[in-house]
Amino acid sequence: MKRPLRNLLTLAGLAGGAWGLSRLARIARLDAAQDALAGQVVVITGASRGFGRAMAHEFAVRGARIVLAARSVDQLTAVAGECERIRPGVETLVVPADVTVEADRQNLIDEAIRHFGHIDVLVNNAGIIQGGALHEMGRDFVRDTLEVNLMAMMRLTQIALPAMVERGSGQIVIMSSASGRHAMPFFIPYSTSKYGLIGFSEGLCRELVGTGVRVLLVTPGYAETDIVASMKPVYERMGFRMIPPERVARMTVEGILLGRAEVKIGFIEAAGGIVNQIAPGLADLYWRFVVPRRAFREAARAQRTE
Repeated sequence: MKRPLRNLLTLAGLAGGAWGLSRLARIARLDAAQDALAGQVVVITGASRGFGRAMAHEFAVRGARIVLAARSVDQLTAVAGECERIRPGVETLVVPADVTVEADRQNLIDEAIRHFGHIDVLVNNAGIIQGGALHEMGRDFVRDTLEVNLMAMMRLTQIALPAMVERGSGQIVIMSSASGRHAMPFFIPYSTSKYGLIGFSEGLCRELVGTGVRVLLVTPGYAETDIVASMKPVYERMGFRMIPPERVARMTVEGILLGRAEVKIGFIEAAGGIVNQIAPGLADLYWRFVVPRRAFREAARAQRTE
C-alpha cells in the first residue's frame, strides 16, 4: 500500500475513533443529567403548537414545571392535558399571552414567578412567517414579523433576566432558524428576523459571561410544522427531508443539558449556512438554477401564519 493512501486511511481511522469517543462521552453526559430538569420552571412561548407543543411534551417527560404561553387558551389547555397524560402529576400553568403586547409579556413573567417562585428556563419560541415578494408585501407584514419574531423575544428576555442574574442561574433559549444563516428569497422579513436573533444570541451570550445565566441558540432547518404547510411540497422537491418537531424539542433539551451555545438541526441546512458564509456566490447559484423558482414563489405567497 502506498504511503499517501496509508496515511489517508490512518487519518480516517483516527477521525472515526474520535467521533465515536465523542458520541460515547455525549451519551454518558446525558445519562448523568437525565434528572437535571426535574422540578425546574420552564416558560415556553408559542406553546400551543409546533416546536412549542413538542417542547412542552419533552420537558414534561423530564419532570419540569411548565408555563405554557400563547394566544389560544383552548389550545394551551389541550397541551397541558397532553403533558399530564405524558407525565401524571406534572405541574403546568396556562398563561394566555400575545407576545407583541407589553402588558401580556410582563404578566407572563410575573405570573410564572408568582406561581412557581422563579424561572429556570425561558424558551423564546413564538414566531410567525409571511411569504411573498418584498415589493408586494404591505407594511404590516414586515412590522408584524419583526415584532413577533425578534422584538418580542428581546423584550421578554429583558423582563426575565434581572431575576435570573440575581439568583445566579438560568437559561435563555432563543429559537432562530437555519434561514438566519442562509436567507430565503420571498421570505425576507422572516429571514431578517432570524438573522437578528443570531446576533442577539451571540451578543447576549458574551454579555452574560460570569453571571450563571446561559444562552442557547437553536437553528432548525425545514421542519414539519403547520406554519410552513404550504411550503412542504416545494422543500421536498428541493431534496430536503422535513424535520419532526419532536426531534427539534429533544435536541433543544439535550443542548440545555450539555451546556451548548448553539444547536444546529438539519445537516443540509447547516451545510448551506456554512457555504453561504464562505462562498455566497455558490449559494446564489443554488437559488438561481436548482430551486424551482416559480413553485417556490407561489407557495411562499400562500404561506401565512394564522
